[in-house]
Amino acid sequence: AEALCRSGVGNLVLIDLDDICISNTNRQLHTTSQAVGEMKIDEMKRRLLSINPQCNIVNIHQFVSRTNVNHILDGLLPDLDACLDAIDGSLSKTALIAACVEKKIPIVTCGGAAGKTDPTRVTTDDLTRVHEDKLLSTCRTGLRRQYGFAAGIKIGTKKRGKTVKKWRVQTVYSTEPPKELPEGETDKVTALRRCDGALGTACFVTGTFGFVAAGLIVNMIANNAKMIPRKG
Repeated sequence: AEALCRSGVGNLVLIDLDDICISNTNRQLHTTSQAVGEMKIDEMKRRLLSINPQCNIVNIHQFVSRTNVNHILDGLLPDLDACLDAIDGSLSKTALIAACVEKKIPIVTCGGAAGKTDPTRVTTDDLTRVHEDKLLSTCRTGLRRQYGFAAGIKIGTKKRGKTVKKWRVQTVYSTEPPKELPEGETDKVTALRRCDGALGTACFVTGTFGFVAAGLIVNMIANNAKMIPRKG
């Protein structure tokens, strides 16, 4: 959000119902010891307005879910130019991507950063081409099974002599191989979750994810090159 604000985007909508934990300090820009317990998007709004008092910022205090995503997006249309998705739960993430595709809203989605330590491995591609990311792989499966997205094939192979069509969902992810979870730990994530994960995250990786994603959004808007997503 801050990269978009500093890049001159004058209208922003922040959606979240999470509060700041002390364990967010290692990677989230608006987290300070004084802000622990504050709502994340409220603290971010204050920070953004201190950067650009003219920025129009709307906060929606909800977790995105399959049951409310259409209501949320319908309330923002037709003025919604693009969506930047940084949800870390597969069910909510899948629902948001599917809704954006259904409503033809350009979307940039971010993969998982847990356990990643090399920011030079962060890259972009269509969601259908992403690898080394369990979160996005789970989302792809959900989109195909629950929302009717085109069936996929293994990367590098062909179907009926033609490469499978892209979904036109721009994705930021890391090609760094995922690390194994410590014994007894799980990577299952829900909207109501604990503050810290088993693998941990690094600000120089999450920050890279954010800057790359913001760059894709700004380029779409500045160059009038919005990428309309599709099911394949």
